[in-house]
Amino acid sequence: MPYQEDFAVEQFMDKYETSIVHNMGETCCYSLNLDEVYQLTGEKFSFDGTVRLTYGSIKGSEELRSLVAAMYSNESIKLTKDNVLITNGAIGANFLVNYTLVGPNDHVICVDPTYQQLNSVPKMFGADVDLLELKREDGWTPNLSNLEDLIKPNTKLVVINNPNNPLGSVIPTEQLKKVAALCKRHGIYVLSDEVYAPLFHSCSPPQSFCQLYSRGIITGSMSKAYSAAGLRLGWIVSQDVQLLKDAASRRDYNTISVSQVDDHIACYMLRNRKAILERNLKLCKENLETLESFVASSEGRFSFVVKPLGGAVCLVSVNGIEDTEKFCASLAEDYKVLCVPGEVFGRPGTIRIGYGNSAKDLENALPILQQAYDEWTIKVKISSL
Repeated sequence: MPYQEDFAVEQFMDKYETSIVHNMGETCCYSLNLDEVYQLTGEKFSFDGTVRLTYGSIKGSEELRSLVAAMYSNESIKLTKDNVLITNGAIGANFLVNYTLVGPNDHVICVDPTYQQLNSVPKMFGADVDLLELKREDGWTPNLSNLEDLIKPNTKLVVINNPNNPLGSVIPTEQLKKVAALCKRHGIYVLSDEVYAPLFHSCSPPQSFCQLYSRGIITGSMSKAYSAAGLRLGWIVSQDVQLLKDAASRRDYNTISVSQVDDHIACYMLRNRKAILERNLKLCKENLETLESFVASSEGRFSFVVKPLGGAVCLVSVNGIEDTEKFCASLAEDYKVLCVPGEVFGRPGTIRIGYGNSAKDLENALPILQQAYDEWTIKVKISSL
């Protein structure tokens, strides 16, 4: 059987997210309903009630793939529907890229910290995985010299995450170009998980990696930036059409197609993406200001590992508490507030906070987080007497 690690972040969230009141573990921008999309855009959703509920288009509808292709095109790179494959969420897209490219005797390099799937799945397919540690002195972005040192003759894939989950750091275009040039010299594919793009609320948006390199592969979805995680719809985009054909062939074994209803809703939302993104960028920016004020007034209880530039999550140090897994369990069980412990990212002493949820939920949750911290530290002091 393939080796499979426990998916720590998902298992922690699954354990608590249905029983809490305030959700700072949420990683998506506050979910929309179709009436709210209509209010934002002026276009009312419609679906032909006479359509038979059969399978959807196998690769995704032509309209949806064309809409996604246009999102990743620029003046020099004109992508078409043939450069896009629709998947069951970004999680399905990431899995499918590995299923297509990675096997025993291959070597994969993955940034760390990141979403656990990105480094665990290559191991499932028998690959040797090395982690490229992101460090403060490098702006929490990949160090090119360290990356080159990790490359081996059998390196098949380099995996990056932009914006980063859990840090919220962003790799700028010039650095992405250097990663592309390095990997091109060695003939290595690059998977860039861009599920949080284009939520660049505190920096200039970098280019998508699929625009920079013929072997660049990006994954994205409707979940994070477009507030529609319930659609379970994502995509793979690449200049490498043959790679997408190979991925589509493998996809037949576990997906067949996404729901044609989900496909139709995704088209409706992406036709109106500008209004949705304006709403979500504003939400993230304002909520981040709320979080920054909380951290600044916490008298050293909390501090940012790095101030996030993009996405809807960040990593916060919980000063004086090393076992943040136990702290977050208590926070969920006793205070009904969900945060994700840094242990699931290999970073004890920290918590991941999502700030894309409703402003009211964040404002109500933060004082409870501070109360839980104070009561936890008092208990620790008493127990040590």
